[in-house]
Amino acid sequence: MVLRAWLEGGKPEALRVRVIFTIGTDEARSLVVTSPEAVHAAVQNWLEDLGAGTMTFS
Repeated sequence: MVLRAWLEGGKPEALRVRVIFTIGTDEARSLVVTSPEAVHAAVQNWLEDLGAGTMTFS
């Protein structure tokens, strides 16, 4: 997982975070969110999927 965060136009209220989900060397999915809560949810979901063993590794 890779997180890239920035402020759109340099404004604190314009938070943007690209979350890139990667497993192995295959497919990467990405998502852009605009709040710390959404980042937390995306990371938590990814970790739960990882812990549940539902992800395939290459």
